[in-house]
Amino acid sequence: ERINDDIRNNNQRQRQKPMLLYLPGFDGTILAPFLQFPALGQEFDVRAMKIEMDDRSSFEELKEAVTDYLLRECRGSDDQANGGLGEVYLMGESFGGILATEVALELNRQTYENYVDLRGLILVNPATSYLRSSLYELGPPIATARPLLPALSDIQYIFSLVTQLVPLFLDQGRAIQQLLVILSSKGLPSVVNDDQREAYMGRVAFDLANRLKFMPKDTLKWRLSEWLEWGNGVFEDRLQMLQSARDSTNDAPGDAETYALLKVSQELRTLIVVGELDLTLPSLEEADRLTSEVFRNAYVHVVPGAGHASTCGGSLDLIQLIRQVFPETNMYGNIENKYDGNNGEPMEELHGLEPRYDGASIGLNPLLYWSKDYYRKWRRD
Repeated sequence: ERINDDIRNNNQRQRQKPMLLYLPGFDGTILAPFLQFPALGQEFDVRAMKIEMDDRSSFEELKEAVTDYLLRECRGSDDQANGGLGEVYLMGESFGGILATEVALELNRQTYENYVDLRGLILVNPATSYLRSSLYELGPPIATARPLLPALSDIQYIFSLVTQLVPLFLDQGRAIQQLLVILSSKGLPSVVNDDQREAYMGRVAFDLANRLKFMPKDTLKWRLSEWLEWGNGVFEDRLQMLQSARDSTNDAPGDAETYALLKVSQELRTLIVVGELDLTLPSLEEADRLTSEVFRNAYVHVVPGAGHASTCGGSLDLIQLIRQVFPETNMYGNIENKYDGNNGEPMEELHGLEPRYDGASIGLNPLLYWSKDYYRKWRRD
């Protein structure tokens, strides 16, 4: 099962909530937005798709896996039992943005309309711009390069990854600056606003070595070609169809494909979040393209100082942003006007973080991260 619901907690299961399904980048991990998950759990039943490094599924197989999962889950939901539709919000990051867009189109076909109520789409640095990106220029040559010496092929590949690809995913030192602020106990990400979330952040940080996965060369080659390049081809084909449908003088919606395209384009509320310093993809430019050519009901938020991998990091309070763009998700009235029309300005002395929630000069003792007060492992029945 690719979809992981182990990140849910007991508080999330106290009442029926809409589902938020996160679709990851082409690395297949759920590390990038990990800081956001506890806060998102206040309003959503959070699920996430994880893809193993040896997975060579096609783009169409991934799309089918997601749509089938949503159909199965929504058919068995409490909403369905009460005669309603299963409410879903899709969140896709990088490659997951391409996949989420295609899944959104699929969910607006008649097969799914009677079961799944897609309420909103959240795209984070969507890789719909891959064919115009630095990753497209550098990635395939690394994935297909012949070794200078067969015995040194792994060393050559790792050297190319570290010196050419990895820097594309980083920011200009902001994440390091934020780490130093956290270690000095001067500030924390705004979503880390109590001791339980601080303990959660610490547990994940201590386990990063186990969570980060090395991507073999054959996997990189497959995913760049069969996921990103193929997915971009599908997206551009959809965009041409959409433009043709808009240019048509016929008021009728046409076939089922055209109907779904027009519905997603004109009606689906879409939040696009991009990093200001994304070097992997031209995300700022792509946000403009998506809002002008694809999504007519869209809101764009730029995360100041963020690179590709850190857009969902310490400078973003995603749940507050979602509550403003999708006000029906604000179940308890927990909203701050943190994000205005100017996207807000980070606290420069804290490099985008906020003062500690408790005002303490020393952070939570790491020995308490796994204590019964802060950690309870959830087991499936």
